[in-house]
Amino acid sequence: MKMNKWTVGLAAAGMISLASVAQAQDGGTLSTPKLGTSTLTGYVSTSYHWAIGKDASQTELQQDAREDRFSVDVVSLTLASAKTDGDWGAGYNVQMWLGKDADDLELGGGGGEGNELKNAYLSLNLPIGDGVNLDFGRFDTILGYETIDVNTNAHYTHSGGYAIEPTLHEGLKAQYQVSDNVGVQLLMANTIDATADSASGNTDRKTYGFALNMSAPDSFGTLGGSTLDIAWINGDENGQTASGSVSNYYMGLTVPTGIDKLSAGLAWDVREAEGGKGQSDSSVALYFQYLVSDQTTLNVRGERINDGPSANEGTDSWDLTTTVTYQLWDGVMSRLEYRLTTLDDATGTEQENSHSVWANLIYEF
Repeated sequence: MKMNKWTVGLAAAGMISLASVAQAQDGGTLSTPKLGTSTLTGYVSTSYHWAIGKDASQTELQQDAREDRFSVDVVSLTLASAKTDGDWGAGYNVQMWLGKDADDLELGGGGGEGNELKNAYLSLNLPIGDGVNLDFGRFDTILGYETIDVNTNAHYTHSGGYAIEPTLHEGLKAQYQVSDNVGVQLLMANTIDATADSASGNTDRKTYGFALNMSAPDSFGTLGGSTLDIAWINGDENGQTASGSVSNYYMGLTVPTGIDKLSAGLAWDVREAEGGKGQSDSSVALYFQYLVSDQTTLNVRGERINDGPSANEGTDSWDLTTTVTYQLWDGVMSRLEYRLTTLDDATGTEQENSHSVWANLIYEF
């Protein structure tokens, strides 16, 4: 071990310990602690949309603006590190979106084929009870049956319920597992929508939320493995005062069907704009998934959507989506999806039908 003359002089004067210097140089207690290993993962989503008829749901779905064309939807890159061990463990997650879908995050940019920082948060352990997980930064919302990332959804297109839900928040999220079957989440964020903190109209719009996540133990017999998620979020939208606050209510349920390889789910969403706006949107959706084979999965989603009255008349729609997923190439999700939407006007009279087909290929790495 070599030490410079300045270090030796300080040790001779009794100001530092040679033992501590040796520990630091040899990787001892004064050295930089070893952090968790970072990993890079992601996916590339491409698609073709064939609009057979006029698409009644075009305003509801981000992908529907790309009728009759090929599209590179998004390239997602996630750099992350799991939390380190110990009572005060820490990790991080950073996810970039590149491509057309990045503008649909509505973080305040847009206007073409953009790049957005979708997620960026620290994941921190707080040693209370069995440990509270804190996410600090920008993260996905705490409610919803479907996720923003299409590679984790059963269908390529999102539901109408997803369209009325929040998507991203910037703030603090706390998660605590009360037991093996019960977990809770608390949310405090800048806004109820995905507007970035640097965007205008972001002052005094604090948003709060709560989620309860439950699963049935095996002792429940045929209901063992069922899940129930209940959540609520409230905040002001687009810089409005308290009279313009918005509340989102959500309930998601999955239950065994008793039929081999068939699973089912239910999602209920309500979005209420309070005060002078007085608009209430809602959605009820049923989900079915059948494992045809090790390589093939069939998913069906049926949904009733109510677009409540506002400045314009309210509309209702019925939606049926059928998606076949096939594993042909290694690491590639291949999907063929058909969607039928029947749009009614405010009186309940049938207005129009829409038929669309999507071909979707997603490579995950």
